[in-house]
Amino acid sequence: MNTPAPTTRRIAAVVGPLAFSTLGVVLSLFAAVAVNAQPRTPGRVAAVFPPWWDAARIFGAAGSAGEISGAGGAAFIVILRGDPATLNQRARTAGALLLLDPALAGACAPAAPEPATS
Repeated sequence: MNTPAPTTRRIAAVVGPLAFSTLGVVLSLFAAVAVNAQPRTPGRVAAVFPPWWDAARIFGAAGSAGEISGAGGAAFIVILRGDPATLNQRARTAGALLLLDPALAGACAPAAPEPATS
């Protein structure tokens, strides 16, 4: 006796592989961006902290890793300067999820204000 599969199983059979494939593509793109955006100058990095941290925690962690030289376009991105030999390790120890080159990470620097015209 053949009974048809419940609708939820048929949907799961289609959505499961699709979700898995989409996740794979997103992770691959994230890895490619992370590799290409590595800091060129080890003494200056854009540190991406967990977005769910509050500002006090982010700036406290960033300050323990190095000198804060700027804030990014997003509240959880902080531009740090410090000893090139230890800055990356200190930022990761402080909680940074990702370290980027500030020049290549377009979201890190707020847009420059337009010059006033008279």
